[in-house]
Amino acid sequence: MRIHVQTSRTIQTVGSVMEIWPTGNYIEHMPKGTPQQRIGQHWQNTGNHLRKALKGYEKLSHEE
Repeated sequence: MRIHVQTSRTIQTVGSVMEIWPTGNYIEHMPKGTPQQRIGQHWQNTGNHLRKALKGYEKLSHEE
């Protein structure tokens, strides 16, 4: 019984490692640009979303 349990756990462990083992090149998924460029892009996107939200709010407030 103990051998069966140990073998089963070993097989499960190997399966878990195989699930997270990279199968390709992860460089393509890595962020591009310097940290300053990336945070600048995030703030630019935030500004775009805020402008879009404000325009929608203004449009709704003029319809009432």
